[in-house]
Amino acid sequence: MSTLELNGGEVTGTLADSVGIEFFAGTVRANGTIISGDANGVRMALSGQGLAETDLTLDGATLEGRLSSAILVEEGVQADIHVLNNSKLLAGNNILLDVQGASTVTMAVANSTLQGNINIADGSTANLTFDQGQMTGDVLVDGSSSASVTLQNQSQFTGRLDKVASVNIDSHSNWTLTGNDSIGALGMNGGNVTFGAADAPATYYQLNVGALSGNGTFVMKGDFATGEHDFLNVVGASAGDFALAVAASGLDAVAPQQLTLARTGTTDGAQFALAGNSVVDVGTWSYSLANRENGEGGRDWFLDPTTAVISPGARSVLALFNTAPTVWYGELSSLRSRMGELRFNGGQAGGWIRTYGNKYNVADGSGTGYQQQQQGLSLGADARIGESQVLVGVLAGTSQSDLDLNRGTSGTVKSYYVGPYVTWLDSDTGYYVDGVLKFNRFRNESKVNLSDGSRTKGDYDNWGVGGSAEFGRHIKLADGYFIEPFTQLSAVQIQGKRYTLDNDMDADGDRMRSLLGKAGATFGRNFGFGNGAVAQPYVRAAIAHEFASNNEVKVNNNVFNNDLSGSRAEFGAGVAVAMSAQWQVHADFDYSKGEHIEQPWGANVGVRYSW
Repeated sequence: MSTLELNGGEVTGTLADSVGIEFFAGTVRANGTIISGDANGVRMALSGQGLAETDLTLDGATLEGRLSSAILVEEGVQADIHVLNNSKLLAGNNILLDVQGASTVTMAVANSTLQGNINIADGSTANLTFDQGQMTGDVLVDGSSSASVTLQNQSQFTGRLDKVASVNIDSHSNWTLTGNDSIGALGMNGGNVTFGAADAPATYYQLNVGALSGNGTFVMKGDFATGEHDFLNVVGASAGDFALAVAASGLDAVAPQQLTLARTGTTDGAQFALAGNSVVDVGTWSYSLANRENGEGGRDWFLDPTTAVISPGARSVLALFNTAPTVWYGELSSLRSRMGELRFNGGQAGGWIRTYGNKYNVADGSGTGYQQQQQGLSLGADARIGESQVLVGVLAGTSQSDLDLNRGTSGTVKSYYVGPYVTWLDSDTGYYVDGVLKFNRFRNESKVNLSDGSRTKGDYDNWGVGGSAEFGRHIKLADGYFIEPFTQLSAVQIQGKRYTLDNDMDADGDRMRSLLGKAGATFGRNFGFGNGAVAQPYVRAAIAHEFASNNEVKVNNNVFNNDLSGSRAEFGAGVAVAMSAQWQVHADFDYSKGEHIEQPWGANVGVRYSW
């Protein structure tokens, strides 16, 4: 048998129905060569002596059939074809390789990308191997022929493999279906089967497999609002462990028990589990995978509605609607703690600035559990009305609260506020009344990490208004000690809002209300240091009760109640220091614990200047 080696250059058939290279047995190797013909780029046929073995190697070469297939193999030829190192096959009829006449072809594609179809007909056989190779197109097998396809070393195949007898997917390679397929045997070793391209329209496919073995991942999707979904059907024997990577959705399932993702032909075959977080996020709920015998000798694997838990998307919605009251109260604490400073200077006019931080743990019983961390800045100024003991002032500030809902889901609430306040402080009796009205603008944003690794987000703005009134008395004891019992009533209402996350999840929050009553006492002592300097350390204890219990939130029309009602105990400690007649500083630390909310810590520090 003869050998032809081409290094560079072009080989072109110019006449009608011409072939770039036509050979009968032997070997052709083309290195960087362009080969084309009017009909085929290469035609392989039986030699006059009946020799059938032919070998074609393309290394960085281009092979084109301008009107027909790039490579035609016929007359019972046994061909060995290598497409290497960015070689290209081009075909006028979109058939890159046409195997006919009871021929047998083994083709290896390495480090090359093909686009087009492969046709096996007339009792022929083709064994196709991709090694770091890519192909977009179909392998077409008629009823008299057979084919096998192997993907290895990160190869990618996108297209139909219908009627292919054997498919093997190894080494992080991937087959992307573009239609319903039925194949003989599927063997996997760390590979993926993807039901439809990610950027393609939402079309759902069924893959029928005669036998399944090995281990790998099936990447699937579904329209859970209609019940349509991808489906893997293993007709015969199966063995191995496989993952189902199901795309998350913001839409609720119509009937989750009907979303059967995989079926095996026997009850003791392959095992399936959900990839990643072991749940699938379907709108408001996340579902786990379950299996059952189907009564036909096989086993069905389906999303189990009895395992439903609140999805990360729904958790983010509930948390954002739930957070505004704790944001509002956290901002208010910086105003309340200035009372010790006012007593140092007899309630003189002045200006002040505070920085503060708070941490809240909200329990699942309130609808969804999360952690909130707040930091902010407040400033204000007040002045005495005439010769009275009444001060009026205005405050303004901003805060940011970061929410952690686990599984990579988070939220942010940025708050901007302003409002007037009034304080009456009777220096003779120690009685005082402190009132504030505060207006807030909230900027809310959630970022949700879904079960399939994708992310979605949503944001909205809303307003809030609330007020607080505190009544108490400063009672002086012997040796500089004092006790200060107090009661406080606060109320806030947050504007309701409707918004949509990027994954089409619908969120509708009713007006959020809070009515908080509090009673407690502060105990401390004044220490004088001369030259007008005084330090006032103190401790505080109180019982607070939230009366509002009905704060309705809808997620995809599922109704939840953000209920923070109940009692909690509060404890605090701090110190107010008068450094001179004009300058006072303050530091305050808080802790509280209740049924729904725990505040592990709260702190604020600031300074006041009196003029």
